[in-house]
Amino acid sequence: MKQDTMLGAPVTVLPGIGEKRAQAIKALGLETVRDVLFGYPRTYKDFQNVVEPEHVEAGVEQLTCGRLSNLTERVISRGRRVIQGQLGTLRLTWFVYHKGSGTSFLYRKLQKADKLWVYGVAKPGLFSLEMNSPEFFTRAPRLGLMPVYPLISGISNEQRIRWVEAALKFLHLLPECLPERFQGDYPARDEALREIHFPTSWISQGRARERLVFEEFFLFLLGLQRGQKQSDGYAHKPDGELVKRYLEGLPFQLTKGQAAALRQVAADMESSRPMRRLIQGEVGSGKTVVAEYGAVKAVASQGQVAMMVPTEVLARQMVQRLQASLGPLGISVELLIGNMRSKEQENVRVALSTGDVDVVVGTHALITEKVSFRNLSLAIVDEQHRFGVRQRSALLGKGDADLLVMSATPIPRSLALTIYGDLDTTEIRDLPAGRQVVDTRLVDPSKRHDVYRYVVSRVRRGEQAYVVFPLVDESEHLDLKSATQEMVELQRGPLSAVRVGLIHGQMGKEKEEVFAAFYAHEIDVLLATTVIEVGMNVPNATVMVIENAERFGLAQLHQLRGRVGRGHKGGICFLLAYNVSAHSRERLEVVRKSNDGFFIAEEDLRLRGPGDLLGIRQWGQPLFRLADLKGDQDILQQAALKAQKILEQDPNLESYPLLREELDGQLQ
Repeated sequence: MKQDTMLGAPVTVLPGIGEKRAQAIKALGLETVRDVLFGYPRTYKDFQNVVEPEHVEAGVEQLTCGRLSNLTERVISRGRRVIQGQLGTLRLTWFVYHKGSGTSFLYRKLQKADKLWVYGVAKPGLFSLEMNSPEFFTRAPRLGLMPVYPLISGISNEQRIRWVEAALKFLHLLPECLPERFQGDYPARDEALREIHFPTSWISQGRARERLVFEEFFLFLLGLQRGQKQSDGYAHKPDGELVKRYLEGLPFQLTKGQAAALRQVAADMESSRPMRRLIQGEVGSGKTVVAEYGAVKAVASQGQVAMMVPTEVLARQMVQRLQASLGPLGISVELLIGNMRSKEQENVRVALSTGDVDVVVGTHALITEKVSFRNLSLAIVDEQHRFGVRQRSALLGKGDADLLVMSATPIPRSLALTIYGDLDTTEIRDLPAGRQVVDTRLVDPSKRHDVYRYVVSRVRRGEQAYVVFPLVDESEHLDLKSATQEMVELQRGPLSAVRVGLIHGQMGKEKEEVFAAFYAHEIDVLLATTVIEVGMNVPNATVMVIENAERFGLAQLHQLRGRVGRGHKGGICFLLAYNVSAHSRERLEVVRKSNDGFFIAEEDLRLRGPGDLLGIRQWGQPLFRLADLKGDQDILQQAALKAQKILEQDPNLESYPLLREELDGQLQ
């Protein structure tokens, strides 16, 4: 392969990545060599100095080394064990899950270690300093600042380090994207990338981060403002007979918030300027009605509608809803997702190009080059924070369309103005009549079996339940509940009398089959990861149990509990937290006491920051890879001012070919 194409080459050109692994790490946003270069560490371990066990200080992350002595393992409860040992005067403790007889894998591994390097935070114990659940190495780790990358099951940090080292060999092919007038303010792009991955010091890491954060903000804001200046509008007709029939056919009364949103959307769509509107709403506030109204209005003006949603499960569910609500009006609705037969996809694409399909619902399959529309006049993006600016722009590139963005994750207004600076914002704060508040309870793990007995009692009354876990598979490094492991345990134990199913994001087509079975009440209790966070609508589901609730963002917990109590019966949500610090308890008390998503969003911003608020750290494609909207406000303001000046002088970036090339590349 030619050198100049290596940055865009698939990750399989890097050592240690075959086709199977390449598919797996797509979840980390790693598809090309360039993605590996821009896949930044999430933190660093300070391995600059190895401290003798006797010189370890309390309250500081440190690396120490010595010979392990007095190693013991004992059972503390069913399936749970504690391993303890000594490194000089330093006491070490690990908690493990191990079924059956014999010693655990961790104990055997420690027992064989001739020498042990341990990294963690020590705290005062009864007789000496103690480290609980420290990371350990049986071979000497590389000294310095060790990058720590986001991982998925089956991928180690050491592997990611090797991939980055290989990708850095092609760094000289990456052009500088900042205009020359700004380059003197920051380190060069190649220098910043080397230092962000393998810092020579904390100072150099800070300078590299500042450069790359500015670059992220600058390109993001420039892309938003540039896209807004270049787009044309589509003036839709005032409401006519088709819209009237839709509104008269609604089986409920619109809330004040919904009615106000419809008036704003109508004014936008009838204007000759392009509509760019964000609809934010509480869980269950009825945002989909606004989308349906916009779709009917577009079709009445001989336009077509594309709705992009984050998952195939949600896409199928949305198609069913729209076919039921818009079908009687003579509006055709079709599905377009990657998990369809090639012939089916081709038939839908042909129908879109000829105008025989009015509304299409799909995932990223909508923005491939093969998809074209006869007259796309409205683009709807559901759960905007799951998509980046490039996906949104790619969808708008299919026609001179108005844009309606839907978000069930309330965002504080100040933050929304930053993230969605090119969008007008509408908030729907009221809930439809009859929608009940979910009873939320923070439960001590000692009461876990009582919780599951309660779940079974509700199932026996004909109701259904969710159990949500933070992980899919068991992790050697984190003591968290995993869906696959716990499904077996729950089926054999407290849920043995009911029908249990499992659904998570790593599943293929069977994911939709499991959800369909749950929707049809062929499954009583659905064990799941956050794949059910949005869009899942099973009115018969009344109970939710969230394991390791302390691992979720508050807005995410609020979204999850919004999956229950959607019918006539009230919902109840149990938050099971296992490692609760004072800070964690403060966070969980917020969601326990309040059902106001906007208040929870403000608190989540205050307590955890924007990344967790938007749920983007749990999803492979974050809004910003490195920048922190809350902590980097000064850099954000600098980037906004400089982007504005550039566009005022040169709206089409004719004088900045490398910058334009960088922006165009982000939209591909």
